[in-house]
Amino acid sequence: MKRQGGGWQELLGRVTGDVQRAVARVATESERSKTIGRGAAGDQTLVADKVAEDVISTAVLGVKGTRVLSEEGGEMGDRSCRVVAVVDPLDGSSNFSRGIPFYCTSVAIADGDRLRDVRVAMVRDLVGGDVYFAERGHGATKNGEPIRTSRSRKLQDAVLGADVGSTPPAAAPAIARLTAGSKRVVHFGANALELCFLAEGRIDAFVDVRGRMRVTDLAGACLIAEEAGAEVYVGSSPSGAPDFSLHSRFNVAAAANPRLMAEVERTLGRSRETLARPGEATRNRRKAASRD
Repeated sequence: MKRQGGGWQELLGRVTGDVQRAVARVATESERSKTIGRGAAGDQTLVADKVAEDVISTAVLGVKGTRVLSEEGGEMGDRSCRVVAVVDPLDGSSNFSRGIPFYCTSVAIADGDRLRDVRVAMVRDLVGGDVYFAERGHGATKNGEPIRTSRSRKLQDAVLGADVGSTPPAAAPAIARLTAGSKRVVHFGANALELCFLAEGRIDAFVDVRGRMRVTDLAGACLIAEEAGAEVYVGSSPSGAPDFSLHSRFNVAAAANPRLMAEVERTLGRSRETLARPGEATRNRRKAASRD
């Protein structure tokens, strides 16, 4: 990648700050639920989605040799460019439209076309302004300070983030076992920000086995969680490295450390067969294991 992590951090910090201000201007009750059609991923596009995407795409496409893959606009820029910014302009759009103060913007910078190729990531809480950042091999931070996952090792002591809405009947028994076995179950409605909560120890695990997750939902937060020490399993491909396609859907399970991840896997039972490591997280798994 032509830009080093620090250069991207500065650019994305500025751009996501601009997004926060732009989205705040359309967060009034009369504007927040307005739509302008459907995006490239098939969902309704809010005015706020488009506003956020325009801010990010304009800035990122100004970086020579970089293209954009966004949930709303799809592929933008020169497809021959190896560096790609995977963008969810407004993760938690449903929360935003209903006035629920939990939504974020996510940008992942990759030098290839798979999840394992992500090198730099930023997620900004668009309500509180907290900024999560990671560069592969250099750890994760929140507002410039290093963050680590929790030390919870047992499911019975864990706070679990679980998106269970529209759970397929085949997955329902596994989800029931997992939620029944945990200390508490929460879900806030913005997956990228929820994975950042895992990265900083606010929750201990996160699971979505409905087969509905998109790469834009977690490309950035997956790296942040891994760099903070989490075990993250994604998708169903043997390589564990979903490609950057807006049409792909997959499962995700993440936990604060290997011991807790093993218990999550056992509890999921056959559902674990649909999960695979996203790749290149070995360094973080070793670091997490050394703490246990």
